[in-house]
Parts: sequence; structure tokens; C-alpha cells
Amino acid sequence: MVIKYLFFKQKIVYLQNKFHLFKYLRVLHTLLMEQQLSTVEAFAHFIRGAITLFFVFWCFKLYTYRHRNRMMRLLFYTTIFLAFSYIKDSVFLFAQWKNSFWLDDFVNTVDLLFIPLVSAFFIEATNPGYPTRRQLAALLSMQALFIPLFLIFPDEIVVFCAFSVALVVAVATMYLVVVFAVRYRQYIKLNYSYKENIDVAWVVVSSVAFFLSLFVYNLAFTYTTWLSEALYNIFSMALWTFLFLFSRRHRVIRTLKPVENEDEQATEEIEEPKSDDYVVSLNYILAVRLEQKMSQDKLYLNPKLTITDVATAIGTNKTYLSNYLNNTLNTSFFDYINTFRINEACRIIEMMPERGRKSMSVVAQKSGFNSLSSFNRYFVKLKGISPKSYYVNSVMNKN
Repeated sequence: MVIKYLFFKQKIVYLQNKFHLFKYLRVLHTLLMEQQLSTVEAFAHFIRGAITLFFVFWCFKLYTYRHRNRMMRLLFYTTIFLAFSYIKDSVFLFAQWKNSFWLDDFVNTVDLLFIPLVSAFFIEATNPGYPTRRQLAALLSMQALFIPLFLIFPDEIVVFCAFSVALVVAVATMYLVVVFAVRYRQYIKLNYSYKENIDVAWVVVSSVAFFLSLFVYNLAFTYTTWLSEALYNIFSMALWTFLFLFSRRHRVIRTLKPVENEDEQATEEIEEPKSDDYVVSLNYILAVRLEQKMSQDKLYLNPKLTITDVATAIGTNKTYLSNYLNNTLNTSFFDYINTFRINEACRIIEMMPERGRKSMSVVAQKSGFNSLSSFNRYFVKLKGISPKSYYVNSVMNKN
């Protein structure tokens, strides 16, 4: 009996020690989790501070560019609003407001004002002059209406309606940006021989990435965590850096509405219908003059060549020249000029020695291209192989 009692007592002591150990491990696990959460929260605050300074820095940086064009002014105002929004959110650092659902809903309602602003910037970049000041004021007023409405009726339905309106504006913006960008790029091909610093592909990428990331962030993180906020802010800094850098070097084409304006201009210049013989005669004259200017004067070597420059050189207007290229030669001005440039590049490459050959960037520059990437892209499109491969083939043919 004594032995059984001692064994039973030892077993109880063992279980008590095991219980205390389990309790200790639970406490330790809780402390570690709290420490982990506090570390993530500290990291999120650090990133928030970084992105606040990021937007404040770009506010000062864009201040000098705001008079360049309307696109840069809209970007400047948008950046100011974003900087103010992040500074404003510092109120949540105070314990008494940190968990205030009312304040959180109110701040979100105010923050939605930047949706019309950034939408106006994206649309302006692809269609200069649109939206007008009245249209922008109407969009801002419609979104701002929910702020006093929430103060009067502080209900979730008001916040939901504000988000719904912002969502409609965002979707409409993405659609308009894509439509305007397609028309913009068509205008470039009809009137310019280059795309560097005037193409708007970066606007399409930025707008879609911005609105989709915002949508995913609000959808995936219904209840925002510190980690999700930190990740979103890091992505935002990367996206806005890309956007700021491309905006600074982008050159806005003011006479955007190309198709409509070209038709109107053609109507004004051609007062009466021309006979077929006249059109044939005009096309023959244009063909002879074009061939002369391209083969002898090599106008295509000008990297900033436009259809207006060529029309002036051959003594006609850009409407007649554009009609000749599009309807008679079935090509655009962009493709027509760059075909001459590629043929010039092929001539230079074929004359290059096997040793001491020129770099392809020099070939691109001497043939009239602004950048090596554009040269490589169009060379592959026209010849089916890269410039370096073309050089290798030409060397092999010589041997």
C-alpha cells in the first residue's frame, strides 16, 4: 500500500509539473505572438512613414513641373492629396482613436476623393483636354457629397454608396484609358516616325495596376491587417515611382483628336470632289517627290521626323500625304519611315568588317532610331531576325 501511495503521489507530481510546463509554454507562445504582432505593427508603421515621406518628396519634386502641362498639374494635385491622406492617418497612432470604427469609416470616405483626381490624370494623359474642368468638378462634387452625408447619417450604407461610386469611376476610367490609348497610338502611327516619350502604354499599365491593386486590397483584406497594409504600401511606392518617372519624360501631344480633326481638315481643304485622273496625277507627283527626298535627302535619318515635316519638304499638306500613304501604299507614316530606316541599318551592317564592327546602338543611331530597343523591336518585326543575327548571316555570306 505504501509503495502504491508513493507511486501515485509521484505520478501526481509528474502530472502537475507537466501541467505547469504546458501552461508555461502557452504563456511563452502568447508572449511570442504578441511580440511578433508588435514587430509586424512596427514594420507597418515604418512603411507608412516611408510612403508619407515618399509622397511629400514628390510634392516638392513635381512643383517645378506643374506648369509644363495639364497632365503634370493633375499629377501634382493628386500627389498633394495622397501626401495629406497619409499625414492625416497619423491620428490612428493615438490609443483613443486607434480602434474607432466611426473615425475609420469617415477617413475612408474622405480618402475616396482621390479616385476622381487620379482618374482625371490617367484620362488626361491619353486624351489631353478631357475631362474638362466642369466634368472634373462634377466628379469631385459627387464623391465629396458623401462626406457631409456621413456626418449627418453615420451609417455603413453611406460608406458603401461612396465606395460604389468610386468603383464605378475606377472601372469607367480603365475603359476610357484603354479606348483613348488605342486612338492615341493610332494617331502616333499616322503622324510620327517615333514613339519614344510620346507613347501612352505606360499610362494603360499604371492605371490598370493601380485600380486593380486597390480593388484586390479592399476585397482580400476586408479587415485590414498590419501586414496587408505594409505590403500594399510597398507596392504603391513601387507603382508610383514608375508612374512619376514616366510622367516626367512624357511629352503630351496636344492635338489629340486625330481622326475627327483630319477629316474636318480634309473637308476644309478639298472644297470640291477631285476626278480620278487628278487623284492619279497627284499620287504620281507625291510618289516621285517622296522617292527623291527619301533616297537623296534621306529625311528618315531625322529621329524626330513627323508627317508635317515630310509634307513641307515635298510641297504638299499632311492630309494629301496621309491619304496617299494610307490608301495608295496601304501603310502608315510610322511604318513607311521606319522601313527606310531598317533598310539603311541593313546597308550599314552589311558594310561592317568582321573585326572592329560597330555596336548595334551606333547602327540604330546612324539609321535614324531614337533608341536601341525600338530599333531591335522593329528590325525583328520587318526582317524576322535580330540585328546581331543579321550581321552574323552577312559575315557568313561574305565568306
